Amino acid sequence: MSQRPGEPDEGGVTDALRAAIERTLAATAPAAAQTRERAGELVDEIARRGQEAGAGIAKRGQELTRRGQEAQAELARQLEALEARMASIEELLRRREPPRRPESDQRNPPPEG
Repeated sequence: MSQRPGEPDEGGVTDALRAAIERTLAATAPAAAQTRERAGELVDEIARRGQEAGAGIAKRGQELTRRGQEAQAELARQLEALEARMASIEELLRRREPPRRPESDQRNPPPEG
């Protein structure tokens, strides 16, 4: 293929483009390295904060579990106290009232009306 005057050589364009890209990469390489380094630092910071948050959540969970167990034990004590009170009230009622007969055993029910 013949070249017209003023047209660049295709090999020359390719070489010029390659050189321009290489210069651009060389010029931005330090900034890219800094960016990679900073990105790594950020990832490390995120991981550290995640671990700290996880530890805090675990500690909080343990505290809530302990409080829940204490509340459960207190409720059990209160229920036992109520059961004892109810039993004593039932015993007092049994002593005061004569046993009731079932209605079917009553021969003279009270008049209605």
